[in-house]
Amino acid sequence: MTKRKFLSAILISLLILSAGCSGMTNTSGPNTTANTPNTTSPSSAEPESGNPSQLAPGLTEAGVTDAWALAQAHRDSLDNVTYTERSYRSVHTNETLLQNVSTTLMRGHGERYIYEFRTYGTEDAPIPNLTVFRNDSTLVQRISYENGTVAYTGPENAATPQTEQYGNVYSILSASNTTVVRSVERNSTTLYQVTSVGAPSESSTYAGVSNYEMSALVDSDGLVHEYELSYRTTRDGQAVNIADSLRFTHLGETVVQPPEWVVEVEQ
Repeated sequence: MTKRKFLSAILISLLILSAGCSGMTNTSGPNTTANTPNTTSPSSAEPESGNPSQLAPGLTEAGVTDAWALAQAHRDSLDNVTYTERSYRSVHTNETLLQNVSTTLMRGHGERYIYEFRTYGTEDAPIPNLTVFRNDSTLVQRISYENGTVAYTGPENAATPQTEQYGNVYSILSASNTTVVRSVERNSTTLYQVTSVGAPSESSTYAGVSNYEMSALVDSDGLVHEYELSYRTTRDGQAVNIADSLRFTHLGETVVQPPEWVVEVEQ
């Protein structure tokens, strides 16, 4: 392997791990040590009287009562189901876009998937465009650099995204107290809007950030269909505003087909 290919492989692996795919929106979060789920999760305040209705595992009208149970229900809802997962992250100073990262994971049956990583902004990106395709017989990666150069990597060096389905869900559900503000109907499915109502706890992934806001849509099975969060933090000594979002769509309807360039590489 050439030195350039070796360095590229390392950079790709770092990008994939930092993007996290299913946890990929947390590419440069405020706390580099991920929250480790446990069976006892932070509880939201409940009314002194009454018995709040159970809306989903770990979720009542009072808010999230068991973040770990809800995160598990979310994961189980995606188990053995095809889906498309899209995440976005933007990093700004008050006036300048430093980085914009988007990822898409089309998860098919078995080990089939297409993963795309795109980034741009004023900060240098060693690999601005990355696509990985995998099916039952092929694992290949395509890298497109800003200068127009395109490189392909086979299974021996192709970076693979994480495929667990938590998608940073536990971190956002356990960061601070939450409340359910309303329910909405979408495609004949009732979704409950869960929002944060306070600063993140000192033990959370988002400890120490300011202006923290989070909103998520959860169905009765516990699937977090989407969430958005924003906060202000310091990165490399500079105050930045970070906005993250994640959405799961096309459950049971996602079909993974090889891109045209895969056919050309195999020929």
